[in-house]
Amino acid sequence: MIETRPELKNISDYVPGKSIEEICEQYGLQSAVKLASNENPLGPSPKAQKAFCEMASSLHLYPRGNAPHLISAIAAKFGVPKNQIVLGNGSDEIIDMVGKAFLQPGDECLGISTTFSVYRATAILYGAKYVSVSQSPERPSLDAYLQAVTPKTRMVFICNPNNPTGFYYSEKELLDFLAKLPRDILVFLDEAYLDFATAADFPNLISQMESHPNLILNRTFSKIYGLAGIRIGFAFASPEVSAAIWKVKPAFNVNIAAQAAAESALLDDEHIRLSLEVTEAGKAFLTSHLEKLGFVVLPTQANFLCIKIGEKCKELVEYLERNGMIVRHLKSFSLPEWIRVTIGKPEENQLFVDLVQKWKAL
Repeated sequence: MIETRPELKNISDYVPGKSIEEICEQYGLQSAVKLASNENPLGPSPKAQKAFCEMASSLHLYPRGNAPHLISAIAAKFGVPKNQIVLGNGSDEIIDMVGKAFLQPGDECLGISTTFSVYRATAILYGAKYVSVSQSPERPSLDAYLQAVTPKTRMVFICNPNNPTGFYYSEKELLDFLAKLPRDILVFLDEAYLDFATAADFPNLISQMESHPNLILNRTFSKIYGLAGIRIGFAFASPEVSAAIWKVKPAFNVNIAAQAAAESALLDDEHIRLSLEVTEAGKAFLTSHLEKLGFVVLPTQANFLCIKIGEKCKELVEYLERNGMIVRHLKSFSLPEWIRVTIGKPEENQLFVDLVQKWKAL
């Protein structure tokens, strides 16, 4: 038998949201609506689509590994020096590269149980221990992280807003936390859903990076920019941290069409505006109707809702799938009585509410 690395036995397979094709094949459906993976219901930016298609005749060429045009566009958009920007084949790869560059066997990483599973998997893969400071869907205090720090603590993972629960930490809370945390501990602040946040005190820590060189700010083109299918993420970090990540980055990890599409997506302010409008209206609509139906809906700063269904949660998920509606059962997040629902187009949100009402009436 071919022997694998011992760490693999402690890593569970990633559980993605089910695809439209999968559900249609399973239940013999002609179509389905997917509200399971926090994708932009408006699709990609038209400018990004155009740029992507224009690269079709160049697909035989290798991309420029340092992606100079996209790096320049990101630097201009966010006011971050070029040497503090890293790119990945989706945020997943950025997380992996950070682990590869900084984690060693015996290290500890702090996080929570009800969050993006890739943090835990990355820690374990590189021989570190993932220490969960909370198993609850409720927002833990940042003091819980501080209390869990030991001499072995190497990294802290914080998803803000958190996936799948939608809670967030304010700028003051995070700055207070950073001030108390030892400066040799990296803080990976995953801001994949930052663009949907509307809270007045939601943090923008780019200006604080010089004061906190142990801070990594992770972003993505998968959510509000609607480019999940071409896998491209980016992050901001100190020059020292960025240089280390670039050393372990695969040479051509961001493909030529993805670079072009992402660069154009950054410039499409109208698409971003419309995406935010759809999200905010849909969030209000769904929250109101679901609460009237008696469900617990957690407050959210992201483009999804986390909803407690109760002991019949699996039954609801299967009923929805049979009727062409895909949502995310959160059993893989250790929340078997909860679902996560992406905010969709108005007609998709209405269909979801109608189906839940029909299920409740059974």
